[in-house]
Amino acid sequence: MLYIYGATAHAKTAVDVAEDLDIEIGGLIDKSLLIEDVFDYEVQLHHQVKDAAENFFVAVKNPGLRERIVSENPEWNFQSLIHPNAYVSKRAEIGEGCIILPGATIAPDVQIGNHCIISGSAVIESNTIIEDFVNVGPNVSIGANVLVGRGSEIKANTHIEDEETIPKESVV
Repeated sequence: MLYIYGATAHAKTAVDVAEDLDIEIGGLIDKSLLIEDVFDYEVQLHHQVKDAAENFFVAVKNPGLRERIVSENPEWNFQSLIHPNAYVSKRAEIGEGCIILPGATIAPDVQIGNHCIISGSAVIESNTIIEDFVNVGPNVSIGANVLVGRGSEIKANTHIEDEETIPKESVV
């Protein structure tokens, strides 16, 4: 059973991907008292882990806030959501708690860290490392042999040439 932390736009995207993967959703968790449900899934303020089979996905776009939520919940098992219409090479490594949206292409020998967002139609070429808590926007093209530092955000429609290094917590 999957629980999604967050109840705004990114959570709605995560719900869609989880449903497309036929993953059972137990509900959403959010600190807002204003949101009661998302697509008929109940939103709760807190969640106590009851079963080792429970998995979690943090659907928060802000990389720093996403990292804080992950660090505050070390007992959670984090699940990645890879849409069936994304291409991920069998030779790529994907960390826990990531979401890869439709149309994304991940080449061989790509390493994607934990809790990353790879948006629709993003292309990541071979021998590239995406560190933890990185956001890659829609239609982004990242060349080969690139390092994208922890907590960085690559905005929509950006092209990063081969052999570039993006320092941690950068916005490109």
